[in-house]
Amino acid sequence: MTKRLPLLLTALTFPLLLIGILLFASSIRAGSYDICLTCTFPTIQAALDEDSNVGATLTIGPETFSENIEITRSITLIGAGPGLTIIDGQMTDTVILINGGPTVSISGVTIQNGDASLDGGGLLVENGTVSLSDSIVQNNLAPSGAGIANNGTMTLDDVIVRNNTADEIISGDSVCDDCAGGGILNYGVMTVTNSTIHGNTANFGGGIDNAFTGTLVATEIEVYNNSVSINASGIDALGGGIENLGAMTLINSIVRDNTAPFGGGFYNEGELTITGSDLHGNTAATRGGGIHNTFNLTVQTSNVYENQAGSGGGGGISSEGGDVVVERTAVYNNSAAGSGGGIVHNVTAGSNSFAIINSTISGNSTSGSGGGLRNAGIAQTSLSNVTLRNNTSTVVAGQSISVLAGSLTTKNSIISNQTGNNCSGTITSQGYNLANDSSCGLNGTADLPNTNPLLGSLQNNGGGTLTHALLIGSPAIDSGSGCPVVDQRGVARPFGDACDRGAYEFDVDTQSVYLPFVIRP
Repeated sequence: MTKRLPLLLTALTFPLLLIGILLFASSIRAGSYDICLTCTFPTIQAALDEDSNVGATLTIGPETFSENIEITRSITLIGAGPGLTIIDGQMTDTVILINGGPTVSISGVTIQNGDASLDGGGLLVENGTVSLSDSIVQNNLAPSGAGIANNGTMTLDDVIVRNNTADEIISGDSVCDDCAGGGILNYGVMTVTNSTIHGNTANFGGGIDNAFTGTLVATEIEVYNNSVSINASGIDALGGGIENLGAMTLINSIVRDNTAPFGGGFYNEGELTITGSDLHGNTAATRGGGIHNTFNLTVQTSNVYENQAGSGGGGGISSEGGDVVVERTAVYNNSAAGSGGGIVHNVTAGSNSFAIINSTISGNSTSGSGGGLRNAGIAQTSLSNVTLRNNTSTVVAGQSISVLAGSLTTKNSIISNQTGNNCSGTITSQGYNLANDSSCGLNGTADLPNTNPLLGSLQNNGGGTLTHALLIGSPAIDSGSGCPVVDQRGVARPFGDACDRGAYEFDVDTQSVYLPFVIRP
């Protein structure tokens, strides 16, 4: 009997313990925050305020937390996923404020419905080192940096920043004069990878605004369907997709379908380098459908295509100053109501240079002059191993190149249109150019005017950008001099006895005719 009593007590006690465990587990799940097996917190802020949690890793449950959070100490927050763990600011203040210089890591959350009186509606980093990953920042409002505002050192990876609005509303009316960074505003140091920024609005930098003090490196991001609008004082808005005033590098990314009065895809007033990227489908009501530049710009191994500009011109690229290099890049099928369907370089004052190297300018159109390229003011432009093909203008002269003023030099280049005169204005030849008419006035060493270059159609002939291949028998083959060491595709020059004119180096292997392999009986 005495031996059976413990068994009986165990049998009676076990169900009670099990019920207690289940109830405790339920209370953990129902509580807003779970950081250990024996404790819960009613809010995320309560857990952050607990001294023992400094530097800890805190796991946030799959719930909606209606609160505004301030983080002043180092912490790691891990949510259940951006569709599961939601931190909602209820349109009362910044959703997450980070200051005091902590090291903070946040992942697996949605940050939404913030409404800040100054910067950072969703996430505001005043200082510190912060990483945000596998998260969504959406539907936030602030005068600047509506989604994210960073003044520290910040890393974003696998983040969606969408539908945020940089604006200031008083009595139902917008009163913004300089609301910047609908999605992201960066004052500090920021790295963005594998992320999308879309559907955001502002006066400057609809998707991203990199400020004068900002350094931003973005790799494999997509910036699309962002926009800017004229502000309350009627000042033109800039940079539908991105405005850069500081130092920015864009790598292997896409900027598409953004809109602005100036710089549909990009507005640049700082140091901007674009590499291996596609800019397409952007629209500028005035100037610079793909890019509008006023300072230093490098575009390399990229495609700029199917962008549109208004009366200011520059369907693909417009530049008003600074030093610009477009290298191993295709600028094609852009259009403008003003001059320069592909590119307009129009500088009224100050030093400037615009070097186009190993690049293709093709199929661009304008209602003004210079279907491919327009040069005006005191602009200084140089072409080296450039292929201009089938650009069009409503002005008969200057289908490919129109030089109103300034200076334009060309070397080792091919200028060829099917209709109209290729060139208007004064072009200085540095030799080894080829044109299919005499309108460019080519009289330099080994120039070949009135010569058919025998070009293939615009297509992918290797590399990451589109080119016009030289066909067998082209007079451009082995007739250039002093070419770059590779062509637009990255193929080594020279392939034969001498380098080729234009952006494409003839490679016998790519021109071979392959017959079907037949097994005979």
